[in-house]
Amino acid sequence: MIGMLLLGGAALAQASRAEEPIESAHRAGPQGLEGWTESYPAAHGPSYPATLVIAQRGHVIRRIQGDPFVWRWMFWENGKQLAYETGSIHFNMACRLVDIASGRQLANLDCYHDLAEDAPAWEKALREASR
Repeated sequence: MIGMLLLGGAALAQASRAEEPIESAHRAGPQGLEGWTESYPAAHGPSYPATLVIAQRGHVIRRIQGDPFVWRWMFWENGKQLAYETGSIHFNMACRLVDIASGRQLANLDCYHDLAEDAPAWEKALREASR
């Protein structure tokens, strides 16, 4: 009986560990900011970054859910804003600009298609940023 309880407890602990996110490398930004993505283990196949986490001086200040995934991202306007690319694996992609302090979305552009000649500077920089 005790052995069964121990095995059951170990199985629960292992199951909860499987739900824990996998963090990407942390990327430093201006003014004590840092950011990283979180992926969740997939039962079969690769895991993809679903959440973008922004922290300042070690405290999480913003969590942004991908729609459904976060592909590229960068700090903008000296860390006041955040630009990121979100979308599924195929057929759609949006470039978004967000105010970090409030979380308010400032722009939402289609970035599945070619970059427009009159695209804003943040979108151009985002598309050139490495993943």
